[in-house]
Amino acid sequence: MGCGASKADTPTKPLENKEGDMGNKASKPAAADAEEAFALPPVEGELPDGTQIIFVLGGPGSGKGTQCDKIKQDYECVHLSAGDLLRAEVKSGSVVGKKCEELMREGKLVPFAVTLNLLKKAMIESGGKFFLIDGFPRALDQAEQFESSIMPCKAVLFFDCPEEEMEKRLLKRGETSGRSDDNAETIRKRFRTFLEQSLPVKDHYGDRKICHVISAIPHPDVVYESVKQVLDSYNSPKKPTPAAVPASKPAQDATEEITLPPVEGSLPEDAQIIFVLGGPGSGKGTQCAQILEEYDCVHLSAGDLLRAEVKSGSVVGKKCEELMREGKLVPFAVTLNLLKKAMIESGGKFFLIDGFPRALDQAEQFESSIMPCKAVLFFDCPEEEMEKRLLKRGETSGRSDDNAETIRKRFRTFLEQSLPVKDHYGDRKVCHVISAIPQPDVVYESVKDILDRLGAPQK
Repeated sequence: MGCGASKADTPTKPLENKEGDMGNKASKPAAADAEEAFALPPVEGELPDGTQIIFVLGGPGSGKGTQCDKIKQDYECVHLSAGDLLRAEVKSGSVVGKKCEELMREGKLVPFAVTLNLLKKAMIESGGKFFLIDGFPRALDQAEQFESSIMPCKAVLFFDCPEEEMEKRLLKRGETSGRSDDNAETIRKRFRTFLEQSLPVKDHYGDRKICHVISAIPHPDVVYESVKQVLDSYNSPKKPTPAAVPASKPAQDATEEITLPPVEGSLPEDAQIIFVLGGPGSGKGTQCAQILEEYDCVHLSAGDLLRAEVKSGSVVGKKCEELMREGKLVPFAVTLNLLKKAMIESGGKFFLIDGFPRALDQAEQFESSIMPCKAVLFFDCPEEEMEKRLLKRGETSGRSDDNAETIRKRFRTFLEQSLPVKDHYGDRKVCHVISAIPQPDVVYESVKDILDRLGAPQK
């Protein structure tokens, strides 16, 4: 646990106990020595009322900078990277910069008084009110000193990533970055420093219920979906966006060129629907096949219905095939028409719908024109694993969309349009997220547990 590490290696909370007082005394000489040795200039001015701060934490190579870049595109915030400020100071050739460079080469933390001075100056000079501070605080005494001398933070984003993955990323970055601390020996020193001093910061804010731990293993776009969910929960200010055509509008335009046959009949009043969602190659079809063996349900795959329409050679099928080759979503009106027809013709009452809805407007249209779903099964799988599975399937499937280029287009489409569906049902507390990484039989155990709790009818 982080608390064990903090007693041995880092200062603990100064206001809570005697050990904390000792830790606070230990940090003062470091700050004082830094101010004397570095000749830190005083910071003039104050932050405006209503200022809000979010700390962005995580190990070296966990992707903090990448996520901050994405946040800046959507949110009205001032991004300050403690690391970038330090590197700028190093590049300036000042006495402070030279001393910082020496410490960074050794994998040590720069005295917090130096970083605090640079941060405070940058915040005041920016004129902003909403700050995203990346890579700080790196130790518990830094967090306490920042909050006592400036102001408490509003929330913390902590990007969680295994050491092996972070090292791999940093070594790759070192090939082109030119950063002196991107080498194997220094990287391992930085990991040790992070584990000893930075993890207690996570625990500290976790105790205050404002630390949000986000897995940094998936593709950055997937990680960012989790980030946005956290920021939106805090009403973080978004940048004004120009009026744009909704993502579904092009699809709607496409349906104007397709004559869809009317669907006759209706579903029984007590019909129940479960949506099965996940990225391409996440194993939705495999899990549905296992469910069908044990549960009395009608399985409808939106993808299979579309492919059957394509195979039929109809005008609708030909237009769908063209869109699928380009990695685009088929207009939801087409899919909705095929699904509704298949559901009514089946005569069933309990439906498992695989691969639909693929966008938020599809979910809303389905539920308003047919009926709300009972639950959602969402199979979570990293992009790298899904691509590997799809390429292997493409060797024998004969599917035109099982090739590397189209697969990547489908991933982008999924990230942009399908993940909001997960968030939508998550807000309604009916979305069950299941890891799709283990063997299918292991994944299915989680599926069965959920279905049984929902009262799904067994054969």
